[in-house]
Amino acid sequence: MSKFLSLKTDPLRQPAVQDRLEQQTWCSLRIQVGSRFASRLWDKTLEAERDTLDVPAFSIAEWVVQNWWSLFNELCPWNSVPKKPAAKLKWFGWIKRHCFRAADSALLLPKLYVYSDGRDLVAESHPDRPGSLPHMPGEFLSDTLDVIDSQATKVALSHFINQTLSRLDGFSDDRLEQCAAQWNAIANADPEEVEFCRLAGRMGLNPYDGDQMTDYLSSFFEELGSPDRPLVRDLTELAQPEVVKEQWSWVNNATSELQLGPSNTGLPFKLPDRKTTPAEFGYKLARIVRASANVTSDAIESVEGVAEAAVHKKFHVYNRDHLPGTGIKAIVGQIGTGDFVAAGPEVSHPYNQRFMIARSLYHALATSQESERLVTAAYSSDQKASRAFAAELLAPQNALLNRLSGSFADPETVSVLSRDFGASSYVIERQLENAGVELSAD
Repeated sequence: MSKFLSLKTDPLRQPAVQDRLEQQTWCSLRIQVGSRFASRLWDKTLEAERDTLDVPAFSIAEWVVQNWWSLFNELCPWNSVPKKPAAKLKWFGWIKRHCFRAADSALLLPKLYVYSDGRDLVAESHPDRPGSLPHMPGEFLSDTLDVIDSQATKVALSHFINQTLSRLDGFSDDRLEQCAAQWNAIANADPEEVEFCRLAGRMGLNPYDGDQMTDYLSSFFEELGSPDRPLVRDLTELAQPEVVKEQWSWVNNATSELQLGPSNTGLPFKLPDRKTTPAEFGYKLARIVRASANVTSDAIESVEGVAEAAVHKKFHVYNRDHLPGTGIKAIVGQIGTGDFVAAGPEVSHPYNQRFMIARSLYHALATSQESERLVTAAYSSDQKASRAFAAELLAPQNALLNRLSGSFADPETVSVLSRDFGASSYVIERQLENAGVELSAD
């Protein structure tokens, strides 16, 4: 049975509450992910654990409705949500859209984040640091990350919202009317409207907010079409509203001028099973490519050379500047001769350039069968896999471990490995850490 997120309520009387919507929807709430409770907390008064919260359901239902399309479609801007997210306006906005605690700062709610990884829906819970909520009656304990069933979660949240709104039948209130109208629009959206709203949600926008969904963006989304087109997905996973149209123009011009298309080359090896994590898939594919090119443990001179040796097709890399905004690293596809092509803004540091080319090779081999793809700064499952592939292709973990004299690495050792393998110190450090090597500051 698949895991999904559900909110289960039992009505409670709370006559002391002044807000009529809150009073009418006060409840005992359990927030459940699979078989565990994200609402599990340490009750300071009882000095014991419990898994129910006494809260108004309307505040939470209203927040879910307002952020519906982003919850199910927007990526996390980090590899995973950090325990202390950076205090940047962009990230603060993301947290407000994806963390249940943001529904109402005056309520005792968990740090439960729900977001897309481009392939699946993720529920991630963070515990409270002891003593960090001095004015609250409890502290949350759950510390988990789960892949959950998107459709089952939609059904469960829909039931929670409908149940909450049904308790307010006959009430007249501006907040209630606005929430009910937006929920009605969500529940009754036709397929074209759903596609439009998914594009908006993926970019962190509320499609029903006129200040966010301008006429300019609205007409552009209609031009983009299906949110499931790979290039459209790659673009909207990271683009900012103010430059998205210009970036799309760059993508289309590059595709046309370089005559790029999807990959139709049969590979001389089988791709790994995709029923694994993005990192594992990227690592396995890198090892297969190295084996096919007969460079199983050595440092490689060029990614292009390994590509040609492994798949018997040339791999061309072109500089193509004048790309508005940030986030897009390259576009990848195949040309009429069957050769692979990657094109993007020039990267100043040679190690970073090699890493970008290696990520491009991943997309050429593993993701471009349907259409051209973008190498981006996003943290979708495809982009995560491309980073793992690039790291293992350039600096295989086993090769790095064979160079160590012990179970730790100091900065000088990292610097030497970086130079020998043609990869940044950051890549070397992450490869070593993932292999269980302790990094020394001395």
